[in-house]
Amino acid sequence: MKMLGILSGLLGAGLWAGCDSSSGAGNASAQPETAAVSPKGSVDVGGHPLSSPTTDPGTLTFEAELVKLVNDYRVSRGLSPLADSSEVSDAARAHSQHSVAHRFFAHTSPEGLSPGDRLSENGIAWTSVGENIAAGYATPQAVFEAWLASPSHRENIESDRWTHTGVGYAVDRSPSAEFPHTHLWTQDFLQAPE
Repeated sequence: MKMLGILSGLLGAGLWAGCDSSSGAGNASAQPETAAVSPKGSVDVGGHPLSSPTTDPGTLTFEAELVKLVNDYRVSRGLSPLADSSEVSDAARAHSQHSVAHRFFAHTSPEGLSPGDRLSENGIAWTSVGENIAAGYATPQAVFEAWLASPSHRENIESDRWTHTGVGYAVDRSPSAEFPHTHLWTQDFLQAPE
């Protein structure tokens, strides 16, 4: 089974579309008070990390390939490439891993944290946040093509308001009938404060 999800928000307003989920709408939180991207390191809420740095070459290669696909596509459309932020990737990766560990597919975690909340908890400042999620796509090319085929996901990829991005990938080594998703992807988009 393959699934897609999108969240796009501007200053706290959110839009949910294209998800196979009954969890309701995710939303971006209020603008954080920090003025720049300044990660706090490994942040933890309720025993669940919100940042997950990695040195795994396979994970890093998959994530970098998806960012490259998105940026190459953006440039081909006359848009600026997005800055690839390792801090945003660490937060996105933690969300993908959390999805695997707790068997959920949604923008908002079971603890109630939205993408904007997760970024803010990591000390990442933003004025606007969007997120694409996917489950079941085995390669960066496959998930990229699925997102492009979905108008709402493509809208996030093509938005000229974003300045930074980060991709997080996780593998479920024990998929089940209830949660058959082996590959989980999170791509966060943000507009950094000026």
